[in-house]
Amino acid sequence: MAYTTDTIRNIAVCGHGDTGKTTLCEQILFNAGIIDKAETVDSGRTVSDFTDEEIEKKISIHSSLSNVIWKDKKINIFDTPGASDFVGEVVSSFRAAEAAVMLVGGRSGVQIETVKLWRRLDARNMPRIAFVNKMEKTRADFFTVLEELKDFKITAIPLTIPMGQAEEYQGVINLMSMKAYKKDGGGREENAIDIPEEYKEIAEEYHLKMIEMAAEGDDELTEKYFDQGTLSIEEAIKGLREGLFENRFVPVFCGSAVDNSGITPLMDFISLESPAPGRVEEPCITGEKSHMVSQDGDFSGIIFKTMIDKFAGKLSFIKVISGILKPGTEILNSREEKKEKINKIFLCEGKNLKETSEICAGDIAVITKSEFSKTNDTLCQANDVIHYKSLALPHPVYSLAINAEKQKEEDKMSAQLHKVAEEDLTFTIKYNEETKETVISGMGELHINTILEKLLKNFKINVNRRVPKVPYRETITIPSEAEYTHKKQSGGHGQYGKVCIRIKPLKRGEFFSLSNDIKGGSISKGYMPGIEKGLLEGMIEGYVAGYPLRDIAVSVFDGKEHPVDSSEMAFKLAAKHALKEAVAKSKPTLLEPIMDLTVLVEDQFLGDVLSDLSTKRGRVSNQSAIGGGIQSIEAQVPQGELMRYSIDLKSMTSGTGAFEVEFSHYDPVGGKIAQGIKASSNTAEA
Repeated sequence: MAYTTDTIRNIAVCGHGDTGKTTLCEQILFNAGIIDKAETVDSGRTVSDFTDEEIEKKISIHSSLSNVIWKDKKINIFDTPGASDFVGEVVSSFRAAEAAVMLVGGRSGVQIETVKLWRRLDARNMPRIAFVNKMEKTRADFFTVLEELKDFKITAIPLTIPMGQAEEYQGVINLMSMKAYKKDGGGREENAIDIPEEYKEIAEEYHLKMIEMAAEGDDELTEKYFDQGTLSIEEAIKGLREGLFENRFVPVFCGSAVDNSGITPLMDFISLESPAPGRVEEPCITGEKSHMVSQDGDFSGIIFKTMIDKFAGKLSFIKVISGILKPGTEILNSREEKKEKINKIFLCEGKNLKETSEICAGDIAVITKSEFSKTNDTLCQANDVIHYKSLALPHPVYSLAINAEKQKEEDKMSAQLHKVAEEDLTFTIKYNEETKETVISGMGELHINTILEKLLKNFKINVNRRVPKVPYRETITIPSEAEYTHKKQSGGHGQYGKVCIRIKPLKRGEFFSLSNDIKGGSISKGYMPGIEKGLLEGMIEGYVAGYPLRDIAVSVFDGKEHPVDSSEMAFKLAAKHALKEAVAKSKPTLLEPIMDLTVLVEDQFLGDVLSDLSTKRGRVSNQSAIGGGIQSIEAQVPQGELMRYSIDLKSMTSGTGAFEVEFSHYDPVGGKIAQGIKASSNTAEA
């Protein structure tokens, strides 16, 4: 059966590590009759965690897609990783989903990744539902977690509350239907019963609170509530539906995934009240009109994820934005401007693919063996070319310089890592011409280690690792001028060119400017391209420690040419040497890259992190409490001090801290630090 846009729901299950995301997804599949038994993560047999490295490490590394039919709705479910190192997988899932289910531990509450993921959802203005899991755990407290969620400055509305907590947890009460669901120890269905007498008072209290808060979801309902003092349950649910879509508040559920408890009310709400794809507008690149998700019109879609399967080859995960996609369709890749034919279309249940005859707008599927298409590519019809906006992926924060232990395996290593980079856009591999190093970058030590372990296991390639060289730069601090005559006679035509230049510092980040201020035609204009090439070559070679020069304005104000012996090459060499002499007079200095650093850390580790930033020459610009006992620190820190920060922060915070980093600007560096950089450069050259 092909499901239409209004009967499809796409949700991304997300949360901090060890909050039970995979277990919840497993129980949903079990309850929907997709699998016969809900497996545990430890068993290595869950639908979501199916790769060798996930089974071995017992964590989610890749986002996994499954689907269920619930209340006559097709619900596509993404199980996403909880470790920050694999956040790229979460971002791709967010792009394809209309709503997120944020899992929060009933005992652990709001944690670092909860905050980071919440911010990502805020950046997308994406509706979310909270599920407070592990209510059976010792010291679990739903109402404490509820207060922590309010720190996000958004109204959190409980739609289920627990019957007992921790060791006394018995099940949940659905505040919409005013029915209870007792945990039954592993059965497939949660059956609604009357609310036990001892919970009727608290259920009524929170039922009335729910109606009051739900009224804020719709302006007409707000007026009616003020006029009449109450709403019908149908009106309250309408308010919840609209308020969720507008992101005015967060519905909160609770339960115990491991006990298959609290899942029925959650899934009923998702199927009936969470946003359908048809209410969502898909943004295009600048200058193009955005598209509503609709099955009307020509086909278009976006590839939001790529996987390389050792048996099936390249798998392209596509969300259809408009029209219907069928096998045999010829489509255009708008980035490549090339046509491709879609041979087969598959629905996904973890690692299992099931062929289907068509998918309509809002639905998600897999196409195989695409010739050109990559993640972020738009597929459309040639008569209506579209470019949907790319995923908002974070910048890598951890880098290593690498080489294969055996020289003969260098090309093989590079080829395999480039395949990983095609699959995982938060991983990069680049050869740095300046430092003569192959540098790989990712989201953390775990991310990089997982990739290199797979390289060793599958291809027997051992890799040497080291901290990459920092891309320092050089500049000048005062104006100066110099002249240089390149003169060479070797029989026949000689080489002659004289160049007179003035140089001065530019504002940081302006790189280079060249002006021709020659009067009287002492150098023909035809030699200016050669002069410019010589200046740029000289800038690349540097002066202080061999790092490229930048932020220099050059004025060519005089010179001399020879009617026979002058050439572009002669003026290129003259300009290069003139620059070197001028820089020597301009008090050259080293520049170091400065990074914008944001650190999220629990209160108990705040002092240690601030002290460490001070030793790293960091300048803290902002520090604020963001709820849940978590502090945000914003600082600017030299890149050279952050090359091992992923490891340092993990050590300081017992693995709980998280950070993001982005290049800001270059700053001068002097004293012992500059001396150390120069000494290091001289040693490397020797």
